[in-house]
Amino acid sequence: MQRQIEMEVAPREERGKNAARRLRATGRVPAIVYGLGREPQAVAVDAKAMTNVLKDPAGHNRVFDLRCNGSSEHAMAVDYQIDPVKHSLLHVDLMRIDLAKPVKVAVPVKAVGIAFGVKNQGGFEEMVSREVQIECLPMDIPDHVDVDIESLRVGEGIRAKDIPPSKKYTLADDEHKLLVHVMASRASEDVAEEEEEAEEEAEESE
Repeated sequence: MQRQIEMEVAPREERGKNAARRLRATGRVPAIVYGLGREPQAVAVDAKAMTNVLKDPAGHNRVFDLRCNGSSEHAMAVDYQIDPVKHSLLHVDLMRIDLAKPVKVAVPVKAVGIAFGVKNQGGFEEMVSREVQIECLPMDIPDHVDVDIESLRVGEGIRAKDIPPSKKYTLADDEHKLLVHVMASRASEDVAEEEEEAEEEAEESE
């Protein structure tokens, strides 16, 4: 189970580019909090604290405990903007969530082990999809989903349906979505062709 991240936010009265520029000069960035049938609220968040969370591969799935003027509400960062030149955080969209209701999120896929096809057949591993959609309660969102690739031979792969079942979450993606597979390298293909040719020549000489 993940832990909540407490984040102090402040109401934001001024709008527009100039106001946003002045806000960023103070080390904060504009954000909007919306959802759960309540009115959207414009707020300001600490740029460094938010950036540290979002730069983590699983950061967009973190649950925030937003504190504002003595009140508290839970939210997740569903979108954010980065300056293309300075690579600094510009804006964040935060969606309110109910901790008792499931959410659909994309979580990173992590390949575990070294594939048989890599160790013994000269192939190489290729991650086709680095994320998979799941559905679970907000506090049960895993940092990543592990897939064991040790038994994979050249030409074999793991699809979303092959993810081990969990009591914490259910698959919410296309079950046939390819996550990772083992491909034949050019060198291994050449060796296989040479072996096949050698076998054919041996059969012809008999």
